[in-house]
Amino acid sequence: MTAFFSEIGSFFTSVILVVSYLLGIGSVGCSDNYELVKQDKVIMLEALCCGQGMCTDGEFLYSSSAITALNLTIIAKWDMDMNLLDRNVLAVPSQLTKTYGSNHIGGIDCYDGIIYAPVENDDYSRNFIVLYDCDTLEYTGKYYNLTSEYLTDGIPWCAVDGENGYLYTSKYSDVTEILQYNLSDMSFVKTLKLNKKLDRIQGGSVYNGMLYLSTDVPHSVNEEVFAADIRTGEVKTELTRNLNNYDNEAEDIFVYPFEDGSLIHVIDYDKLLGVNIYHYKAV
Repeated sequence: MTAFFSEIGSFFTSVILVVSYLLGIGSVGCSDNYELVKQDKVIMLEALCCGQGMCTDGEFLYSSSAITALNLTIIAKWDMDMNLLDRNVLAVPSQLTKTYGSNHIGGIDCYDGIIYAPVENDDYSRNFIVLYDCDTLEYTGKYYNLTSEYLTDGIPWCAVDGENGYLYTSKYSDVTEILQYNLSDMSFVKTLKLNKKLDRIQGGSVYNGMLYLSTDVPHSVNEEVFAADIRTGEVKTELTRNLNNYDNEAEDIFVYPFEDGSLIHVIDYDKLLGVNIYHYKAV
């Protein structure tokens, strides 16, 4: 019986991949300064594990997802070929859910064996950074309250600068500044003023002194990645992505050099079939 259901699942997976190919969903372009190296497609139940955030420690990939209709908040672990290894399907601590209604995990990051996850509730009145163990995916018992007057529309992402001991985040819309916290205790350090207003920030990642930000452009097949200098706040457009066929939702970003030459990795929630992870290299 198990083998039967496995075969049925494989059949439907094959059908979805064929439909995806026929619709041309995998056909994407980007600005001339980058090229697409690889596209990973995650579908069906596995797609439920990675619709919001993703990061890597160089050995494994970690992802986050929030399915509010099913009351699921998920932290998952993958190998570098996107084979699912483990998942925590009730990831948000029950104490936060019961007390504050916390029910959403955004774009995550990891450092030194710890996953840092931004957690919010429906009315955005409580914003937390919750810590998980990279080995077990379990909640470590530590969370930090980052609720502030600035985070008026939740805490959609976080980015760890482990080398310098900081964590960065921002609100979602009309972003004019980035918030900087000490990684050790999440005490507030300062605001980083940006020289350009950004909107609908879904994810961030620190690499070589730059904060890379993934934004979702509504009702458009074009999405943008920006790079902000974390010393000066100067913002430039790093990568423009064209998804050609229809509007999906750009999600998290992580910046890490892979063996295939790719550096910038962006998650897109494909509203038709699942989740795509696009891997780009500079040219």
